[in-house]
Amino acid sequence: MITIAIVSDVRVYGEGLAQALSSSDTLQVVSIEGSVENAVTTLKQYPTDAALLDMRMDASCRLAATLVQACPATKLLALAMPKDENHVFECVEAGIAGYVPKEASTAEVIDAITRVKNGEFYCPPEIAACIFSKVRKVAKDVKTRQPPTVNHDEECLFAGLTKRERQIVSLLADGLSNKQISRELNIEVSTVKNHVHNTLVKLGVKSRTQAVSLLQRLSRHSFSESLDLDHRLEVL
Repeated sequence: MITIAIVSDVRVYGEGLAQALSSSDTLQVVSIEGSVENAVTTLKQYPTDAALLDMRMDASCRLAATLVQACPATKLLALAMPKDENHVFECVEAGIAGYVPKEASTAEVIDAITRVKNGEFYCPPEIAACIFSKVRKVAKDVKTRQPPTVNHDEECLFAGLTKRERQIVSLLADGLSNKQISRELNIEVSTVKNHVHNTLVKLGVKSRTQAVSLLQRLSRHSFSESLDLDHRLEVL
């Protein structure tokens, strides 16, 4: 028997849905809650296999995220889901396990609950179309996004480093410690510390992390290629 909770701020709607679902021998509605707050309290004490959230409630996506986070063991289905790609995508981010459009029949709702309980992700074609449409737009936006601009003065700072200091900062970017850098370059740890100190002073930063961050901002420019080459040079 699959246990279910219904969350809707319209009591008569929740009761009507519970009565409709009672036609199934495999489902049992154990709770009808008028708010997410009440649902969280009840489900923490008496967890159910699934919960149906009325998406016509105000701030329904935020409510969904709250319910998913507070009751992770309960599979949440979005009921009466509007076919709006932004709304659907917010629910994807919230962690909803299934989407049931408002046109769905009782049989389709029962099927959705059963599939979600069995570990499937329930998503009818019209809702899937909204998700893919949003994904395409996000992918296009990422593809056309301009790379971060690089300050010419920052390039000049790196250009003022010696070959050894360039090697040092590149190895710092690789995550190496002073001891590891000393082995890599076959020099004393104290010498590495001196180079690191001088490099930070020249770059006008206060920490290794800031130096690496500065290097990363230049990583898409040709100057970074010379840094990459420098730290691979054999020490004479």
